[in-house]
Amino acid sequence: MADIVIGIPTFQRPDLLRKLLSSLVNEVNHSVWLVVADNGCSADTEAVVKAFAAEFPRCFYVPIPERGLAPVRNGLVRAVTEIVPNWRWLAMLDDDGYVSEGWLANLIACGESLDAHLVGGPVEGVLPDGANILARNSIFARRRRWKTGLVESLNTTQNLLISRTLLDVAPQPLFRNEYSASGGEDYDLFRRVRKAGGRIAWCDEAVVFEPTPESRLSPSRVLSRYYTTGIYMSQIDRFYDGTGKTCTTALKGFAASLLRTIGAGFRRDPNGAAQGMLSTAHYAGRAVGLLGGRAARYT
Repeated sequence: MADIVIGIPTFQRPDLLRKLLSSLVNEVNHSVWLVVADNGCSADTEAVVKAFAAEFPRCFYVPIPERGLAPVRNGLVRAVTEIVPNWRWLAMLDDDGYVSEGWLANLIACGESLDAHLVGGPVEGVLPDGANILARNSIFARRRRWKTGLVESLNTTQNLLISRTLLDVAPQPLFRNEYSASGGEDYDLFRRVRKAGGRIAWCDEAVVFEPTPESRLSPSRVLSRYYTTGIYMSQIDRFYDGTGKTCTTALKGFAASLLRTIGAGFRRDPNGAAQGMLSTAHYAGRAVGLLGGRAARYT
């Protein structure tokens, strides 16, 4: 395990980071390395990491002053390479989740058995009591899952295992800065790896849980999340697939989603209507992205 690293980009969430680190105690031994890349350069975050390092000396705090999702993720990869030059696997986690029992062992075993460049696992949402119907039918409740094995793409960089061999398929920087503000830097990576012939795998046994505060779950914010995701996905898809195919996908998806919403209304199916509204927002965003609209979810 001496060539395995857990990497965590973080930004002004010391309490959540502490909870995540606590969930890792039974997942790691003293051979596993842990690197926390702090995009907030905060004394509180540094204190949390140093407290964990008192028990696990191979835990390192790295400040990353250049703000943004892509800079902090790329900075994390650079720091890991400097601290552990012979690293073989890098398991990346976001600071607002916590892991299930056996998470790391399952993820590594899957990556090795399938000789994968990237491995993703489930991110199960934890919603507050009384969450609205849109939130309950959204990715904040549950993202798409697959059977364990090779897949074409993944959901997110939360719960992502990166093989060192990926650097031969997708040279650094892994995450493109032009998608940093929108949050599309991960989707672009998955598309780029797939186009280059990389092997992408899914490990359904390696589960991460991600609570979402009520403040992020209002109907307007949930719909905005789907809308802005559509914007950056259409722009990235156009880069890889061309304008014609991407336009067709957007138009067909919007029409189908709208009909689905209307049909659910006639059937008095509230969950179906909620899912249709979210899908309609997504494909509306795709259309806007093709027309030149921009998403700046993270600033």
